[in-house]
Amino acid sequence: MFSLFAKIIKKLATYPKIILTVFLAIGILSIYPIMHLRWDLQLQDTITSAREPSNVQQIEDAFGGLGSLIVILQSGDSSANYRIAKNLAQTMQQSPEVHFADFETDIEFYKKNKFLYASESDIDIMVHRIRKLRHDYILKNNPLFIDLKSAIDSITQTTSEEREQLLSDLEKKYFDKLSTSHSNKNGTIRIVEIYPSHSISELQANRNLYSKVKRTLEKEEKPSDLSIHYAGKVYESIQTGKRLLPEAKMVGIVTATLILLLLILNFYKQPQLIFISALPIATPIFTTMACSYMFYGRINLFTLLLAIVLPGQALQIINHVLNRYFLEREQKLSPQLCIESALLGIGPSTAVSSFTFATLFASLILIPLPGLQELGVLGSTGCILNWAITLLFSTALLQVTQHKKPFSVTHAQIHHKHRIYMLSNQVNWIIFSIIIAASLVGLYIGGTKIHIRNDFSATEINHKDATIDSLIAQTGFMNKTPVIVMLPDNTESETLQMRFNELKNKGKLSTVNSIFTLAQFSPNLQQRKMEKLRHLHNMVTQEFREALSKSELDNLEKVEQALEFDESDDFEPPEYIAKKFRDKQGKQGRFAFIFTDIEENYGSECTKLFKELHQIEGIAKGTYQIAGTPITRAIFLERITNNISRPLQIGAILVFLFLLVYYNRLSRAFFTALPSVFAACWFLAALNAFDVQISAYSALTFPILIGASVDGSLQFFSAYYEKQTGTALTILRDKFFTIFLSQMAAFIGTYGMLVSSHPGLRSMGYVSLTGLICIFISQFTIFPLIAGSLDQYRLRQHRKKEAKK
Repeated sequence: MFSLFAKIIKKLATYPKIILTVFLAIGILSIYPIMHLRWDLQLQDTITSAREPSNVQQIEDAFGGLGSLIVILQSGDSSANYRIAKNLAQTMQQSPEVHFADFETDIEFYKKNKFLYASESDIDIMVHRIRKLRHDYILKNNPLFIDLKSAIDSITQTTSEEREQLLSDLEKKYFDKLSTSHSNKNGTIRIVEIYPSHSISELQANRNLYSKVKRTLEKEEKPSDLSIHYAGKVYESIQTGKRLLPEAKMVGIVTATLILLLLILNFYKQPQLIFISALPIATPIFTTMACSYMFYGRINLFTLLLAIVLPGQALQIINHVLNRYFLEREQKLSPQLCIESALLGIGPSTAVSSFTFATLFASLILIPLPGLQELGVLGSTGCILNWAITLLFSTALLQVTQHKKPFSVTHAQIHHKHRIYMLSNQVNWIIFSIIIAASLVGLYIGGTKIHIRNDFSATEINHKDATIDSLIAQTGFMNKTPVIVMLPDNTESETLQMRFNELKNKGKLSTVNSIFTLAQFSPNLQQRKMEKLRHLHNMVTQEFREALSKSELDNLEKVEQALEFDESDDFEPPEYIAKKFRDKQGKQGRFAFIFTDIEENYGSECTKLFKELHQIEGIAKGTYQIAGTPITRAIFLERITNNISRPLQIGAILVFLFLLVYYNRLSRAFFTALPSVFAACWFLAALNAFDVQISAYSALTFPILIGASVDGSLQFFSAYYEKQTGTALTILRDKFFTIFLSQMAAFIGTYGMLVSSHPGLRSMGYVSLTGLICIFISQFTIFPLIAGSLDQYRLRQHRKKEAKK
């Protein structure tokens, strides 16, 4: 099969000018789609797909961004703070880029509708207090209970505090929090929260919103001591882009520099080959990025890795091809014959290697995470394009540039030709047995103690700012993006509230602090609370009122004032409250907001929250859709940790089948796979020995590690089986430099990750470097030991034949 592919490539290579024209045209045409790619660099983008909208997308379509831009104003002039905050909120509210802007407290609404704002449990407390107070006075004035005066006095003493504070402690509970929800008590710090109408993943839209806010503030008359600070998910998205994109460019520059260095190292005697190699390396990645636009219209956090992985694989292929071309040219053959020989000689093995990479990437499709599935599709596409384009483009350039005058070739070697002696069969097997025993021990220890990192503070960029945290801490502002719940309609508000309270009272929602729904602000949406309020109203009789002292009567009048509302009125909460629950189409009561008590960086707590929220019947059945940072992280972790082993297992099986098809002999396929198996054992042992925790990011290096290790083994054993005249050690000597460069090339992009400020990318660099070292050691020890044993076997067979003669 792979020989057939090589013959097809050889046939196409006979039309070099057409190939050059086609590939140059493809490269130029790829510029437009690449320039229009959408950069989705948030973790939430990895669980969303344009083809099958997730909860995140559906909620963002109806609500807007799952996060806000927070503007913090600080100055000694509280009135100026209020004026600037109010003008900013009103201006931004009129912008189509904004879903709603909030700067006001809910205190005025609470003063007018105290019990409509209070939770149902607090209503129960108030009913209980009135009932006890009423019961107290009934007993006190009942002549049948005169003998129990001492007991009655005891009752009245225990309830004296409740009589004096029927409502004041509940007022304090809400009043203190609400009066400082967007400012500190003296107003010197004020917060404006702006929720965009677009997804927070849209980096350019976030930048536009941020710029608009800054321009609006510049027009304001500001006090001289005003300080303006920014925070929130929108701002963090901008900061992430500001750090990641330059770093991606930096890693790209490092990758290009290292590729150029390897090309110079390999082809310093033929500098024209550096140019011939560079174009074929660059074209496949351009084409793959264009495919990303056509397939998905975006680059996500994972597919961005292809920009540094695919050039390394392309360099691997071109390194093998040109080195084979050098060897053929040393036989004094014409360039055309050398090219044909190189394609037929190296084409099948590079095809196996490329299809191995492609298969390992494609196996990621088995993980039910759209971001990784996109990486699987584009990675496998890029690997096939790498193989076809690199072979055709490089050979076409070789033919065109040597059309008039072939350039001289001197194959670069770093070793001297000298006689190498084989190890004895006994020594060979002793060494091999020791390595096998040590590897099995390493596999047992390392394979059973791999640590999975679920601390997102160690894999995501940290945007914490001590100054901002200190300012927000002085206010009552909840500096945590809530989990957003999308409801079918506003009639579900009370049902959700009821189900939530039932579970909360039973202690089954330990990770949740509170919930806000429209039902809390609308009598017509909270019938159970209304019934309790009516009951409370009926208990306050005229006779009961006359029995109270003046201070107790004053407290009771506050309660009665709080009970005054017109039930016939449809009741609409103030605009600044109503807009929070309204969707983009103006439908009211579509959303609820859940505030959590967890540390969002801990994956275990995110997972616990996710499970607890699914105890709510509507969420479990999908009637209510939820989204938010902890929900995204819980889904991400669950899908990665529960599914990562399956694609690796299936990918490894398919890779072995490829080797079996290539060799058409089980023993050769087995021997070629052995160095990779040993490298895996040592890799797992090294991870355990150095306590390296595998994150969702670094787990993605496994397919690359497996593919690179198979490529090196394949080149060694293909050369060994092809020639059969040299020994294992001579093959190792002749192929060492080429294999060394190809392995370095496979991970060339990961070296740049080692200096990245993104913890997740940096972890990929460390894991890749560890794996690369294990692969080097395995290939340059296991191959000569296996092939040396085969040499000894071949030598014994030859001696037997000679003895028979």
